Amino acid sequence: MAATILVVDDDDPVRVMLARLLRTQGHDVRQASNAADARAILEDSRPDLVISDIVMPGESGIELRRGILDRWPGLPVILISGYSAEGPAEFAARTPDTIFVQKPFAADQFLALVQQTLAGAGSPS
Repeated sequence: MAATILVVDDDDPVRVMLARLLRTQGHDVRQASNAADARAILEDSRPDLVISDIVMPGESGIELRRGILDRWPGLPVILISGYSAEGPAEFAARTPDTIFVQKPFAADQFLALVQQTLAGAGSPS
């Protein structure tokens, strides 16, 4: 199932790699290098899924997630980080439609998670 996905990461190579990976599955991918740019894209056209790094200059991915939850409840978000998993995993566990993935991750497992998340989006919880 092809979807529109917003990838938010301040690390250009990581963001571009994720976008390429998702495009191999037929997804339309938008990219933002920070939370402010992500919000502008979200206001313009709501994607089916947001994938965001947690540690970014300015607003973090967790702060972005909180804003998305307030403005667009039900929009699924996958948070990714190479740093300590304990806090983000805990946040994701108690936040609706939020999944945490620790970097590094295997491409095939990540794509399977994206498909599973998209398949569950919009279905009654």
